[in-house]
Amino acid sequence: MRKYLCLLPLLLLSLAANAQSDALASFNLRQAETLKIGMLVLGMWALLNIVVGSFKLTKSSRNKRYFHQMNIYWNIVNVLIAGAALYYILSYDAATRTLSESVRFHYGYIKVFYLSIGMDVAFLLLGAYLKELAKNSPKTEQQLGWGQSVVLQGLFLLVLDVVLVYLLEQPAEQLLALLQP
Repeated sequence: MRKYLCLLPLLLLSLAANAQSDALASFNLRQAETLKIGMLVLGMWALLNIVVGSFKLTKSSRNKRYFHQMNIYWNIVNVLIAGAALYYILSYDAATRTLSESVRFHYGYIKVFYLSIGMDVAFLLLGAYLKELAKNSPKTEQQLGWGQSVVLQGLFLLVLDVVLVYLLEQPAEQLLALLQP
């Protein structure tokens, strides 16, 4: 019995390492699920805008025609972004990431979303600029419609990105706790 007591510290270290591994896998899976849901929301928003915009485009006139036209163009890009992101998220098993990979991925995602929030604010400003430019332009209807569309899309993306950053930042303490010795 005594000779087996020396194995007790190894057992305890093994259990601690296994608990850390489980916590890391749980963190990674939660993060992947959050990103997957976010990209599904973006993709569904984009598809809805394309379908509705396609129907409305044929029946609209004046600035509403340009509004739906820009929504279609904008959301073709959104579908491509959401599709590529979903492909990446689903093709990589998040549970197998090491701690260093998890930290790198987490802060990489956060940086991308903060950059995206900055771009969303720029889209809102661009939309407001186009609407203001429409007041004294020969292309009033076009600029007004495009400006309204850019504001709508920028506002949606801003809300989505802020929510995703919040959801990704919440469990970051769990990741930082794994870094503590």
